[in-house]
Amino acid sequence: MSQCIFIAADTPLLEVTPSQEYPLHIGLDTGTVSDDGAEDHYFLFAFDEVDIYSEKKYGVHLELHHPFTDGLAGQMMDYIRTALMQTDSVEIWNVWLSGFWEFDDRPHISKKIVPIDELTADDIKEIVLAENWNNKDNNWPWFYCLEVI
Repeated sequence: MSQCIFIAADTPLLEVTPSQEYPLHIGLDTGTVSDDGAEDHYFLFAFDEVDIYSEKKYGVHLELHHPFTDGLAGQMMDYIRTALMQTDSVEIWNVWLSGFWEFDDRPHISKKIVPIDELTADDIKEIVLAENWNNKDNNWPWFYCLEVI
C-alpha cells in the first residue's frame, strides 16, 4: 500500500504531463533520485477510485519524481483555479491506498476549507507532505483533505 495525492472535482479534470523529457539520475551508491530540479516534472493521471474517498465524481492523482517544491505548489494552484471555472469546489486529498473502506471503522479525516483567493503554496504543501501514519493512532491512517472554494 502507499500514499496517494489526488485532486477531485465534480467536473472532468485534465491529465497533465511534463512539457519535455527530463533525464532521471539514480545514484545507487547514495540512494538518491534526481531530475535536476525541473519544476514541471510531474504528472496528473486519471484516478478512477476517487469515489472511494470523496463525494466528487472525477479525480487525477499526482505522480512526481522529485521533492515537492513551492514552484510545483504554484502550478497546482493554477490548475485548481482553472478547474474552479467549471465547478464550485475542488478537493486535494492525501490518502493511504488500502482496503480500509471494507471495514466498519473509517480512517481519520482532517479536512480544511479555503477560498481560492486565500489559498497559498503552504496550504498545498501541508496536504501533500502530511504523514498518513503520524502516531496519532497506530491502527488507522489519517487522510487529509483541502477543499478549495
